[in-house]
Amino acid sequence: MTKTNRSSRPAARVVPIRKAATLETVRLVCPDSAQAGLISESFGLPTIDGDGIRDLHRQLMIDTADSLKDGLGERAM
Repeated sequence: MTKTNRSSRPAARVVPIRKAATLETVRLVCPDSAQAGLISESFGLPTIDGDGIRDLHRQLMIDTADSLKDGLGERAM
């Protein structure tokens, strides 16, 4: 009788499934403006104007969409 050689495969690596990042989880993880101020003071960092950055980013998105509106179809927008 001949022996059958069985190749021993290494066990498959199991990758844990990560929870999706949602706006709610970001809101819970990120500090509010009061906490951010305390954190920046603790580490001697300048306070960042998050509201100003958000407003500028929003305006940039609106301006970009307006400039691309003529060149792109409704579905691409």
